[in-house]
Amino acid sequence: MPGKMMRRRGLGMVKPAGRLVGRPGILPIRPTLPLLRPVVNPKRIEQRLVRREAARQAADRIQGSRPRPVIRPINSPVKIMPVRPPGLPRARALRSSVSPVLPAAFASATGLGIAAALVAVNTSAAAPDISPEITNLESSLADLQGRASFGEIHSDVINLDNLLKKVVDLLESAREKGYIYQGDLEKAVYDLAGEWQAMRGGVVQNADHQAAAFQSKLSTLNLQLQRLNAVINNSLLATPVLRGAQSQVNSMLDDVSRMHTEIQNSYSDLENRAAQINSRLTTIHWSLEQLHEAKFVLSDDESLVLAVPARWDKEGKEDPEGILYLTNRRLIFEQKEKVATKKILFITTASELVQKVLVGVPLDRLKAVKAENKGLFGHQDYLLVQFVNYSPEAIPFHLDGQDSKEWASLVDRALKGEIEQGMLQSTAGISIKDLTRPISPSDIMALQSEINALQDEAMLKVLGEELVALENAVSSLERQLAGVRAKGYAIEKELEAEVAILAAQWERIKTNAKATLNHQTGLLGEQMQSIQRELARLVGMAADLDAARPIYMQLKSAVASLQAQAEAAEDTVLAQFDEYADEVHSLSSHLEWIDWTLSALSTASFQLMAEESGVAAVEAVYESLTGPAENGILFLTDQRLLWEDRVGDYELKVSIPVSDIINIKKEVGEGENQEYLVLDLGLRGPLPQARFKLGLPLSDSWLKMIGRARSGDYSIDRVKPLSPEELDRIRGAPTQCPHCGAAFSAALLRGQIEIHCEYCGKVIRL
Repeated sequence: MPGKMMRRRGLGMVKPAGRLVGRPGILPIRPTLPLLRPVVNPKRIEQRLVRREAARQAADRIQGSRPRPVIRPINSPVKIMPVRPPGLPRARALRSSVSPVLPAAFASATGLGIAAALVAVNTSAAAPDISPEITNLESSLADLQGRASFGEIHSDVINLDNLLKKVVDLLESAREKGYIYQGDLEKAVYDLAGEWQAMRGGVVQNADHQAAAFQSKLSTLNLQLQRLNAVINNSLLATPVLRGAQSQVNSMLDDVSRMHTEIQNSYSDLENRAAQINSRLTTIHWSLEQLHEAKFVLSDDESLVLAVPARWDKEGKEDPEGILYLTNRRLIFEQKEKVATKKILFITTASELVQKVLVGVPLDRLKAVKAENKGLFGHQDYLLVQFVNYSPEAIPFHLDGQDSKEWASLVDRALKGEIEQGMLQSTAGISIKDLTRPISPSDIMALQSEINALQDEAMLKVLGEELVALENAVSSLERQLAGVRAKGYAIEKELEAEVAILAAQWERIKTNAKATLNHQTGLLGEQMQSIQRELARLVGMAADLDAARPIYMQLKSAVASLQAQAEAAEDTVLAQFDEYADEVHSLSSHLEWIDWTLSALSTASFQLMAEESGVAAVEAVYESLTGPAENGILFLTDQRLLWEDRVGDYELKVSIPVSDIINIKKEVGEGENQEYLVLDLGLRGPLPQARFKLGLPLSDSWLKMIGRARSGDYSIDRVKPLSPEELDRIRGAPTQCPHCGAAFSAALLRGQIEIHCEYCGKVIRL
């Protein structure tokens, strides 16, 4: 039956994720996704973002269009804004969340020592009315200090060095183990190594040159900071000096971010290609590891093509799980799972590993292969295999962590005999030995460091920390809401109910997530112990590097296999709380923006009308048709759209009743995250059109909020208390599907009266 929750044991191979790195600005992007993987692969995090967006759309269908920005404000509204509009945060390639220690050679050749040369701002002596601006300036200076050293570029260089060495080791190890397919890997790795060798020196030299060039600019800035410190306790004298310092710092941040972008763009394509090859090789090593543990053997003329964790999707709850293998001769499914042998009160007290071949079909008896996507949002990958003269005639396999379309294509190529064309060709003129060398003591030390780092991954430490952070976020929602209510936010009365419903579900979500986390870490820990034993053996052989080389290559392969399993384990645990976490974080972000809006309104030059309520605010540049672009804050109330010039003396320059807005649309600029709101006012407005460049990519949320204001939804939004009966219904909701046994992990929402099982498609009424 359609896909049930897979009882994954960390056997899957999925692609790594990382973190978004934004350019520092007044309101930088703060991603809510956990920082999972040290290796860059945008595809995996993109898939996760697609799943979250699908969940948000489903929630909107239940609760209506809700403004839930995923970007948070980080500082209070700036009271005195620079003439130069703030630069937009730049979302670029996903990178490691841990920066490697830079070698001394890099530190001495770059601007790493420049950061210490900046004069410290005497924040404690600042006059009270400019203290928030001084704090913001201090934060911007800290960003500038870090960016002006160009240390991130050197970190990237080190990461790429290590990644290329890793793929070379993995490729050589795979060939030594007898893997003969994907023959394009040799040339791909050779090309990468050659390109990087030609490019690397220029990247380092360019970073060093730019860091040195910023030294004189920082010296000029120091003079401004010294003047600011001299008058910082007098707001009247300090304000113009502060304004000049803010403008200078923003300009320098813009310049240094532009240089970072230019340098990083020079090698970003190479970086992404290396990550993709690493992902392919990690999948290959995981497949070889599973074949080594299999209970069957390949024939003399048979070679492994690839393997994937899978479940034979039969009718009923106890579908066999295991590994689906593709060779150049057969399609094989081997059951490989722990099965309960004893239960007491539905709790498993004893189990055994069941491992046996259930399907072993020659390729010439395959009739057709079709990729299917099932589940509520179409995220479950299925491979439907049809047979000739075989019972059953067709088998649906639920693939875990790999793309069913890619597998369908792979099997189809094997059926047509095209798979042999991808074999390693000795006539290619390129040997992996050209890219390798004898191992050295430093290689063993590097492998030790890699295994030490893998320890945290095997323990899924980041996910444990994410659960703790999520618990703090859940407990903070009530406090956040009380804070904005105390400041006078009188609309969106459904917020109280949303907070209560999310809080009521937390214990269930936490219990399921922690149980899954403990199970996965236990499985990964067993393999980690084996790797640690082999590492001790390798270290003991360090005196004879030639004899140590086979152990070294085996360990590299084992590490790659464990990393693949850690990725699959991460996805298994995330499935227990990711959608719920997105609901919590998006509501928390919404409350933060409300608080930011109220703070901006408290310092505005205008007053709201007696029956008017503030809804939202954001930094924005007003691009007037009759004058230069100006920097300020865009406000939305339940009745008006306003824009206030905040450069120097405040001045309200745009005030438009929302009823006068004929049409509103979003436009995307040439730069990343650069978004505009364009309002069509017709003949009723002061101008036929108004155009605002937003300081952050929030246009989608603003379109929803302006739509609600135009419809009068905010004006009629009155108290909607949560009844005890509805709260009891949420608390008593089923935790798993009564039809297929799949666990329900998505957050329940106010007004929700039914649950759609993502796996079997059944509808359960609450």
